[in-house]
Amino acid sequence: MKSVRTVMSENFFRRFRDVFAPHLSAVGMDTRVLERADIEIPGEQYVALWEAAGTVNPDIGLDLGIQTEANDFGALGHALHCAPSVEKALRMLEQFIIVFAQESVINFECESRSAYVEYKIIAPTILYRRQDSEFTIASIFHQINLLTDCMIKPLRVDFEHAKPADISAHKRIFQCPIHFNQPSNRLHLSLNTLRLPVSHANERLHEALEPYLERQRKERVISDDILPQITRMIASGMSSGNLSLVEISEQMGLSRRTLQRRLKDQGIEFSSLIEDVRRELALAYMQGSDYSVTEISLLVGYSESSSFTRAFRRWTGQSPQQYRAAHLPLR
Repeated sequence: MKSVRTVMSENFFRRFRDVFAPHLSAVGMDTRVLERADIEIPGEQYVALWEAAGTVNPDIGLDLGIQTEANDFGALGHALHCAPSVEKALRMLEQFIIVFAQESVINFECESRSAYVEYKIIAPTILYRRQDSEFTIASIFHQINLLTDCMIKPLRVDFEHAKPADISAHKRIFQCPIHFNQPSNRLHLSLNTLRLPVSHANERLHEALEPYLERQRKERVISDDILPQITRMIASGMSSGNLSLVEISEQMGLSRRTLQRRLKDQGIEFSSLIEDVRRELALAYMQGSDYSVTEISLLVGYSESSSFTRAFRRWTGQSPQQYRAAHLPLR
C-alpha cells in the first residue's frame, strides 16, 4: 500500500542536493528531485529521505529548517512573504500547505492569550518522522523571523517524538521551553508576534498569488478521504485486534453496507486493506525500531511470532531478521 499523497520537490532539494544525494537510492528515489522543481515525491519516501539524512546529522531537520528561503516552497513561499500580516501568512499556510505537501496538515489557532501552529503527518504507517517534524517547525519559526525582520521568541515548542540525547541545537535555535513526547508538534506564539508588521508585504502580489494557490489546492486535494480515515483506524486498532468491518463502520458513523460499497467503488477489499496496513507497519517497525520480532508481531496483531514470521516471508521473501540486517535503521 503506497501513498498517493506527495510532496513537491520545489527548489529546496536543488539547494541542498549535497545533503540528500547520498541517500536517494536507499529510499528508492532518483536524482530528478535534485534537478527539477515539479517532481512529486511520495510522502513515505520524502519522510524516509529525511530520516536517512538524520543518520549522518541528527540535527539535520533543524539545521536546514533555519536556512530555508521563500523560494524553497515555490508559490506558497512567495505568497507567505507578501502577506499583509503574520496572522494572514499563517492562515495561508494552514489553507495551502497541501500545495506543497499532501501528507501534511497544519492547524493555526488563536487562543485568548496566545496562538499556536500545529503540524502533523496524517499517514498512519509513517512511524519515524523526527527530522520532518523538526524541519517543519524550525522552518515556520525561521520564516516568521524573515517575514518580520525580527528574532521572535516562541513561548514554547512541542515535539511528538522522544527527547533526543542532545538537545543543544533545539535550545540554541528556539530559546524557549521545549517539550517532547507530546500529542503533536506545535510552535506556541505570543499574540504580539501575530501583530508584528511584515517587512516586505505586497498586497497586490498577494492578491494575484492567492487565486493561483487555490487552483493548485483544488488540483491536489484527495477527492475521497475515506481511505486514509479507514487506514488510520486500522493502524490504531492493529495491536488490539479491533479490525472488523462492523467496528470500523461504527467508528465512522456509517452502515456496514455503505462502507463496503464505498470501498468497492475504489476497487478495495477490506481484508486486503488490513493486510496492506499490517505489512507497511511491520516493515516500518523492522526498519526503524529496536523492537524485537515478538514485540513487532504483537504490535501488528499476531499472537504468535511464528505466524508473523511466515507472513513476513510471504511479504518480502526474507525472514524478519534477514530484512532487518539488510536495512539500516533510519532513525
